[in-house]
Amino acid sequence: MNAYKKVLVPLDFHSDNDQIMAKGRQMAEANDAEMYLLHVNEPMAGVYTFEAVSFGDQMEEFKDRIRSEARERLNQLAGDLGIAPERQLIREGKASREIEDVVNDFGIDLVVMGTHGHSGLQRLLGSTANSVLNHVDCDVLTVRIKE
Repeated sequence: MNAYKKVLVPLDFHSDNDQIMAKGRQMAEANDAEMYLLHVNEPMAGVYTFEAVSFGDQMEEFKDRIRSEARERLNQLAGDLGIAPERQLIREGKASREIEDVVNDFGIDLVVMGTHGHSGLQRLLGSTANSVLNHVDCDVLTVRIKE
């Protein structure tokens, strides 16, 4: 019996996604599981506050461009792994919360995500990984990103 059926790999496009995706792929293949990729566009608090004042249309164009670029990057990464479009997810909001929502919405049973090796638990895991560990009802495998 396979331990995992659905593996979620959140990507931020800033870390070494290759390491994280390789571990996610390894876990998915070992368990004959479906692999999902997720990218979360996080809001820029100061910019959104400023948007309400005068740049509404320009901000919408900017957000559309960010979404489009994220979709292109995710498609490229997913294409290399043969991941179907319906398992390539883009969300907007706080990364940890969106990961939690995807886990619940899609019945994910393993999250494979990157962390940075610094001192202290919070810094070791990062605030996103720490929050995910404390709020999801599934296993979380953290991959230490080599600097």
